[in-house]
Amino acid sequence: MAPKWHIHGDYLLACNCDYGCPCNFNARPTMGFCQGAVGFQVTDGEYGDVRLDGQRAFVAAKWPGAIHEGNGVASIYIDEGASPAQREALVKIVSGEAGGPPWAIFAATFSHVRGPHFAKIRMRFAGKDTEVEVNGRIKISFQPIRNPVTKAEATPRVVLPQGFVFQEGDQYALKEFWVSDGPELSFAHPGKCGELAKVRWQGP
Repeated sequence: MAPKWHIHGDYLLACNCDYGCPCNFNARPTMGFCQGAVGFQVTDGEYGDVRLDGQRAFVAAKWPGAIHEGNGVASIYIDEGASPAQREALVKIVSGEAGGPPWAIFAATFSHVRGPHFAKIRMRFAGKDTEVEVNGRIKISFQPIRNPVTKAEATPRVVLPQGFVFQEGDQYALKEFWVSDGPELSFAHPGKCGELAKVRWQGP
């Protein structure tokens, strides 16, 4: 039987959709395809008897259409500071092998998964000043969404009672967003959708 696990912590998304991301509302992605990166930092977590507090992981991915239609390509990154046991646990969770949403759901949509890569992951969760860097392969920085007329900052929030990734998330624009992981997984989408949320996941 697979070990029980849970992760409580901070979640981040950057993608090529317009603010709010139509995928959150069961609609087609803005451009007809999905290219993005998601990651998290654990505040309180455990896989079996392995503590995961403070650990970080990231996934960059792309799909030719909507996520649920499949044929996605993904690359998994685990922070190099994790112990061997923590690395193994995080890989099993993020790859979907450990079961439980959201990762087992995402895993079913991938036709090819690269990694896991063990790399330095730097995350700063700071609202509109949030920044992420994954060892030269992913770079994300947030900025506020602004009123196009007055330039005043907007602070929208998405509430998703049935959400399997998060139930409440703050919305931002992307000042910088690119992924560079070889010809199969390279793209850039500044100015598009950024999200932050507190998450509580468990499995299997």
